[in-house]
Amino acid sequence: MKQILLLSITLMFAFGGITAEAKNPKKATTPTKVVAAEKKVEVYYFHFTRRCKTCMAVEANAQKAVETLYADKVKRGLYTFKGLNLDDASTDAIAKKLGVGGQALLVVSGKNKVDITSKGFMNANDLEKMKEEVKKAVDNVTKG
Repeated sequence: MKQILLLSITLMFAFGGITAEAKNPKKATTPTKVVAAEKKVEVYYFHFTRRCKTCMAVEANAQKAVETLYADKVKRGLYTFKGLNLDDASTDAIAKKLGVGGQALLVVSGKNKVDITSKGFMNANDLEKMKEEVKKAVDNVTKG
């Protein structure tokens, strides 16, 4: 008698699991790609109206660096270069937001900001070194 009872309980559990799967069949899952959102990067060069050759070279080479290193992202609008004149009242808000009061070369992504002003001026006439500094700063603001 005990054997019959034990056998029937075992069969109930065995067939109960099968019917539960039949009622709730597992849905086929397809793997999904996790694509990291690309971060927007803005490179700002703040300057005044009166500028020397070095100041103009900083702007020109920083812009070339961004446009050559990140051509595809520039085309897609993810990376931008902006030269902003601090003597123009329309730049007051962005200058204040970024804490800029004088000439500055900044790489910004979201809340991350890297100031490469001194390195930009040291390498104003060396495009390859300017590219290195811009790349380091972009890598720094986009990580994490």
